[in-house]
Amino acid sequence: MTPFDKFNISSVSKKLNTINVKISAANDKPFLCLNLLSNYQFTKRFVKILPNGDVQGGYTRMITSLIDFSFVRSFTASCYSIKSPPAYDPVSLFLLELFRYIDQHQNMNSFLKVLRDKDRGRAYRRYAGLCEDRIPSRGTFSNFRIRLGAALYNKIFHGLVDIFRQLQMITFNILAHDGTLFPTRARYKGCTWFSDKCSCIDVHDIVFRVKRQIIYRLNNLNKINLDKAFRIKCECPFVPEGKAMKNTPKVEVLSMKLGFIDGKQSENQINTAMLFGVKKELDKQGIFINVIRSNLLEINPCEGHAKFRCPKIPKDTDARIGVRRDPQNANRKQKIFGYNLVLSTSVELDLKLELPVAATNIAGNAEEGKKIITNKKQIKAHHDCQTKIDIADAKYDTIENYTFLRKNGSTPIIDFNPRNEKLTSEALRDRGYDQNGWPFAPCGILTKPNGFDSKHQRHTFCCFKQCLDLKAVGIKNIQKDYDIGSCPHIKNCNGFSKHTYIKDNPRLINEIPRGTKRFKIIQRYRSASERANSTIKEDLKIIDKPIVYNKERADILAQIAVIALLLKRAFAFIVKISMLFANYQASMDPAIATQLQPHYVPQSILSLIQRE
Repeated sequence: MTPFDKFNISSVSKKLNTINVKISAANDKPFLCLNLLSNYQFTKRFVKILPNGDVQGGYTRMITSLIDFSFVRSFTASCYSIKSPPAYDPVSLFLLELFRYIDQHQNMNSFLKVLRDKDRGRAYRRYAGLCEDRIPSRGTFSNFRIRLGAALYNKIFHGLVDIFRQLQMITFNILAHDGTLFPTRARYKGCTWFSDKCSCIDVHDIVFRVKRQIIYRLNNLNKINLDKAFRIKCECPFVPEGKAMKNTPKVEVLSMKLGFIDGKQSENQINTAMLFGVKKELDKQGIFINVIRSNLLEINPCEGHAKFRCPKIPKDTDARIGVRRDPQNANRKQKIFGYNLVLSTSVELDLKLELPVAATNIAGNAEEGKKIITNKKQIKAHHDCQTKIDIADAKYDTIENYTFLRKNGSTPIIDFNPRNEKLTSEALRDRGYDQNGWPFAPCGILTKPNGFDSKHQRHTFCCFKQCLDLKAVGIKNIQKDYDIGSCPHIKNCNGFSKHTYIKDNPRLINEIPRGTKRFKIIQRYRSASERANSTIKEDLKIIDKPIVYNKERADILAQIAVIALLLKRAFAFIVKISMLFANYQASMDPAIATQLQPHYVPQSILSLIQRE
């Protein structure tokens, strides 16, 4: 019996029997829509793990054989009514969507082709409770996602997180936070401050300006190249206040050119000439108007007013440009037009397991640093837990985050963002402490940490009489600005000492001093959230190049992505442990026995995790 025995598939299966019963009893809201086109029923199936580590029937069989997803029907009951038309069981559609991403079917049409196939889709249909002659269409899945919305998907996600918490695979002790940019399907057209207002812009003199351009060309036919198009533009009325620009940008309303009539004019050409009041002038010269592009929505030829849609507004008006380092060249920045998925990952050091526990999706240019609080509140709303350490990069280095985390009993390990601070040696000496917040002694020697007073929230730094160990050259350099012989602190046991309070500089001064070995050990676990984001994007390819055209769809896809990641990683861990047990029982190899022991966790981290 080893500590990892509880993660063997036989032990997990027994525990899930009890957990499934508890979840079913807790979520018994009646589903009023009785006329269903499919019917999911949980069936316990034997799960066989093959010698090469694969699962017979794949992860879809393993997941649906161990977890009862009937709670999804209870969660989504409010989206249906007794008067609803015949509908698919929401559990069926949810599972089919999950199967698609777990088995990496990037295209919905190709997945539906497999689902309709008599042989290849048989397992999917059986697990989801579908009949062969009632296969949902692509539109059914699209409408289902919108019907549920991101909030319900997030609720389902946290329901699954709670299952793995009961299996002791998630503790919430250490959380790593990070975001990843992913693109929208819409094309960026060059404007950074577009909004919904840009879809209908008023312009007052459009008819007069077009007529003036045409008359000018008719009067100067010998000078004008008729093959060259001319464009009618207007100034952008929605430039943000305080935007420093030499010239107000202009947007195109119309693009057209003139041409000689060769045969009979079309009805559109005649109506265009009449609309701008130049038909007589054009007929005299035998010329017509050829409209190349038009962004007009409506026009009043009597008053000359018109409304048009800005050509620079993309199809997705929720997406924004975010900036990241180019994966191919770290010295270059890459712009992504889309969204930012901010993921919080629970880092289980003793299991070497990293599972997502919260996710928030925002526009690409939104302030990612504020979403650590959003994710923490999301976790608190669904789980009764206490996080001991929160790890994040410099984007999250704000006083609000430090205050919130400390108030909730967590130790923040966040990379410091120096912003506009001067970090030259002279500037650091003048302000009295270095880039890690360690004070300088009066002689200029950098002091060292000597303990943290949790009651008063302060660190003690001492010089430890380092001057006595200096060589002649070092003493000579210090002696230029300070008389070591008359130093009043030389009599003290630890020499010069100073207290630094967290409240004086809450971003720089940390419970664990920056720059120490302990801080760096904890800091390196931040890569857990980066690996989770990378798995969603590069391995599962859910947000690699998704087909989303608005934030509502992007939010839903983000929640589906973390659900797929959670299940895939958790069950892959169960398979791994089960394989180790099987191999150990067959060979009794001591090396395998070592792998079935909890992984080493540094004492410096254990002391933080185990504190009350």
